[in-house]
Amino acid sequence: MANDNDEYPEVQGTIGSIPNEPPANGLPSHDEIRMAANEQVQWNLKRKALNDQISAFRKGLKAKGHILGKLDDEVRKLEWSPEEYKADRVASDHYAEAMAQPVGTQLELYGTEATPDPVRTQLKWRQLGVKHGIAGIGWANEPPEDCPFDCAQSYGEGHEEGQGTVRRAFQTRLEEAKATAAAAGDDDGDDDDGQIDIEDVANDDAEIEQGEAA
Repeated sequence: MANDNDEYPEVQGTIGSIPNEPPANGLPSHDEIRMAANEQVQWNLKRKALNDQISAFRKGLKAKGHILGKLDDEVRKLEWSPEEYKADRVASDHYAEAMAQPVGTQLELYGTEATPDPVRTQLKWRQLGVKHGIAGIGWANEPPEDCPFDCAQSYGEGHEEGQGTVRRAFQTRLEEAKATAAAAGDDDGDDDDGQIDIEDVANDDAEIEQGEAA
């Protein structure tokens, strides 16, 4: 037997005493919220299905030997002009050279094809020491666990060289800070002994960079 109330009532969205009318503060009505929630769930499901397809596609690329990060990077740069692309490469090499990475003429730091393997190994660990010293990673007398015993000295020498380059950079900054303070007649940056601390100078730069980022 058919129910006389099979059809939806003309006004929907009322549960008990909760009205469907939008509140005075201009928020959507309950019906609008319910429909939006329902649609959002459906779009979330579609997005998950699409993400699953993309993930399967990328796994296939990786299985073929693609380096996904490099591929992503190149795809991201497709809209770049030649000038922008060149500038990016120059900047990347510049930063890599600063960190003693094997790029450009620095490739020779790791030897050439004619360099005997034992020498190339020593050069490899020495340059790794340089990079670690620059970044403040580890200690000169504590090479990484996988460092061959006969390369420990090379690593340590490189580490000390890397640390030395950073110390010189901070020393230059310290001298510039002293000169600036002297020219301004400002002693606020000095310690009680009249010296400017290298660590204070480094911290000041960090605060300036954070302020610019904000």
